[in-house]
Formats: sequence, structure tokens, C-alpha cells
Amino acid sequence: MKFEFLGTSDTGGIPLHQCTCKVCQEAREKGISNRSTSAYLTLDDGSVILFDAGYDALMDRFNTVTIRAVFLTHFHADHCLGLMRLRKSVTTIPCYIPDDADGFGDLLVRKDSLEYRVLNPLQSVEIQGITMTAVALVHSKPTLGYVIRTATKTAAYLTDCGDIEETMLAFLHAQKIDHLFIDACYSDGMLSKKHCTPQTAAALIRRIEPQKGYFIHASCHTLLSIREKKIKVEYPYIEQGFHIEV
Repeated sequence: MKFEFLGTSDTGGIPLHQCTCKVCQEAREKGISNRSTSAYLTLDDGSVILFDAGYDALMDRFNTVTIRAVFLTHFHADHCLGLMRLRKSVTTIPCYIPDDADGFGDLLVRKDSLEYRVLNPLQSVEIQGITMTAVALVHSKPTLGYVIRTATKTAAYLTDCGDIEETMLAFLHAQKIDHLFIDACYSDGMLSKKHCTPQTAAALIRRIEPQKGYFIHASCHTLLSIREKKIKVEYPYIEQGFHIEV
């Protein structure tokens, strides 16, 4: 089975609109357009499980594909905008969400084909032999990360977050994670606690001790700062299309 990223950037994407920084200029030259962070798991039968739905062309990308479920991290537009069209599907799609009564726009009011199911931290769901377990993350809205366990591998999808509380860190450490993907959106020194920096994200990875760690939710500003200041980054920032076998 394949776990692949539809995007690995922050809200603005890379290249950012009208940005002339070296990171954005190089992306344009290479024909790269990295969208906001979201991923999907392809199952053995060809069906998929989506992790976040910020990609507004989900209806096109998976038009003839069975979507077993959507696991939403939180109701910010760059993670749920794709649900606006996906809810018009002719088939019912379970959508697992954090407990957030505000939601986004009219998504919780006009559900159409989406069947919302609230997940609490450490609650698990099994689909086709794959177990997804919710983990509480510290962000500006109620936010969940997900531990994804197959018969052979365990991965953790942890975006967006500025921190992880001790009880959740202890749980993550106990899972013996093979691949961990975590928010490292902000440059070092940012005052806001909504997202991790490469330094704070690396510290969390060291606490969790996965076999491999990766940074996601990249901003062109952060990548440019790393380049210009020649900062040694402990873990790699992955790009759109990155995938692992699970």
C-alpha cells in the first residue's frame, strides 16, 4: 500500500502568489506547484483513505475512485476546502473530525453525502485492516493528528501543531513509529505558537523516536531563511508527491 502526499506546503503554497524569493522563483522554473499539506493512503483494492481535504480538486483527482473515509485534522480552509465539492458525491463518505462545533463555512450544516463522525484523542477506527488512531495536537483550533498502522508499518501524520502535550507524546513514543511527518512551518524565532519551527519539530521527533522523521507544512519564508542562514536541518522537508510503502 502507498501513502502519498498531495501537498506538503503551508496555506499559501509554493510558489507563493507574487513572491519573488529564490525558493518561489526556482519552483516556477522547475514547474513545481506545491499545495497545502494533505495525503492519501491507497489500499490493496485501489480504494483510498484521505488525510485532510485542502486540495480543492479532490473530486477530479479521485473521480472514479472509492473513498473509504476522510480523516480531517482540523477545520481550517487549507485542510478542508476540498470537502465543499466532495460532499456532492453520489456515495456516502465517512468523514472523521475533531470535536469542533464551529467547523468551517457551512460544511457542518450542509453535509450532503458527508457523514461526520467525531473522534476523541486516542480513539481508533479500523478500515480494511488499517487502524487510524487520533492524537490531540496543540494548534489554534481543535486539531488531531493520526497514527496509521498497517500489518507491516506504522506512520504518524502530525499537521498542524505548535506543540504536543506530554500524554500524547508518551502515546506516540509507545507506538514504535516507522515514519513520522510533522509540521515545521515557522522560521526560528517566530512568536506564534500555532506551528513548529524546524528546531521545535526536531525536538518532538527526538522525543517520539521514530525510525525516520520528516518535516511538512513548509513555508517559502522558512525554506529561504534556512538557505540564507545556512542552517543545518536535522530532518528533510519533503515535497509534493513524496510517498512511502506501508
